[in-house]
Amino acid sequence: MVFLEVKNLEVTYLGSPSPALYVEEFSVEEGESVLIVGKSGSGKSTLINVLNGVIPHMINAEVKGEVNVGGKDPRHTPIHEMSKVVGTLLQDPESQVFNYMVIDEIAFGPENFMLPKDEIEKRVMMASKVTGVTHLLKREVNTLSGGELQRVALASILALEPKALILDEPTSNIDPEGTAQIFNMLRGFREERRTLIIVEHKLERVLPFVDRVVLIDNGKLLLDVEKDYLVDKADLLKEAGVEIPDYYLHLKKVGAKKLCEEKLKGYVYTPPPRHEGNEVILRAEVKVYAKGKTIVDTSLELKKSEITALMGNNGAGKTTLLKAIMGILDKKLSSNVRLLVEGKDISKTALWERGAYIAYLPQNFDVMLVKRTVEDEVSMAMKYRKTFTKERLEYFLKVFSLDKVRKEDPLTLSMGQRRRVAMASVLASGAKVVLMD
Repeated sequence: MVFLEVKNLEVTYLGSPSPALYVEEFSVEEGESVLIVGKSGSGKSTLINVLNGVIPHMINAEVKGEVNVGGKDPRHTPIHEMSKVVGTLLQDPESQVFNYMVIDEIAFGPENFMLPKDEIEKRVMMASKVTGVTHLLKREVNTLSGGELQRVALASILALEPKALILDEPTSNIDPEGTAQIFNMLRGFREERRTLIIVEHKLERVLPFVDRVVLIDNGKLLLDVEKDYLVDKADLLKEAGVEIPDYYLHLKKVGAKKLCEEKLKGYVYTPPPRHEGNEVILRAEVKVYAKGKTIVDTSLELKKSEITALMGNNGAGKTTLLKAIMGILDKKLSSNVRLLVEGKDISKTALWERGAYIAYLPQNFDVMLVKRTVEDEVSMAMKYRKTFTKERLEYFLKVFSLDKVRKEDPLTLSMGQRRRVAMASVLASGAKVVLMD
């Protein structure tokens, strides 16, 4: 039985001269799980916002064509009614959490539908059990890790008992432990044959939980294929900017149409080249205290031209360490930092002076976006540091695939595009060291 069906869908945002998305035909069967892939800005979020009614009820856009989700047309159905049909977990769970306590957050939806108290309590316990957050019910929302917050947001959606779920990059902002927890829930949803639409970049890890893979590129649905035959389309996916396992490309080259262990014999993965730096560019000794308790006590040494990964679970102190180095710690924290860049001690320098040596990209990168156009945003740090050239601007716009949106307001772009704008502006600043959280 078809749960969702779209025909000749055309979405044009207010003020835009051309459609952002065109889908000739797309459907999902009841109990089916579909993975939607594509680079940021390709139209994935536009599609799911049409399916759940956010477009046009909350985001102004002209929507043409036929859209049927669970027997309803989202364009003519209030969002609160659509939430009973399809629940959506956003990329950033903080943007859909409203309450102080976890238990209140999960009960929020059912309470707004004025359900009986017994029914609300039953739904809260059911949703918290499914998502594994029962032990968190009495916790304050702002004390949760990224993985915990993601599961609480999902529990609040499940409490509405929607017929289907849309999960928009559910693991994009959480650590490996939180990612594993989300995937465990996906496994459970598959076992109960819940209808799922998943937008995710971790293609290989999500494949066990889906039936089909759909590729959206430049606002068009280019591919709709059963996952078992994904190998045959590996080159198309790679060309569209989708990160796929290297052995898929190998199998494609040797003529395989689907996964085949026999044809993988002799295959050896070749990792990308790594640059080993010899010259130390940054040395840091960092201690951070909170109410007399030491929460960071470490030293760090970075070499020129090397890329260093800072790993650890949520709450381990990674962000605190980077903020201490940058000199932007919360006032509630105290620190003792010795910092040398290229042998120069900048431990006591002002923030604006330290920024000439070190640049910082925060987790919540939207706070960095202050200009009206993408090219002005990328140019700002260069102009402030007097390193601006037209060639340098064009280089970063091209490298980060931002040339087509250079005149757009950064805050109107997709989350992935906004992240690229922020990253381009940080790297373009000319700082000796870049810290990316």
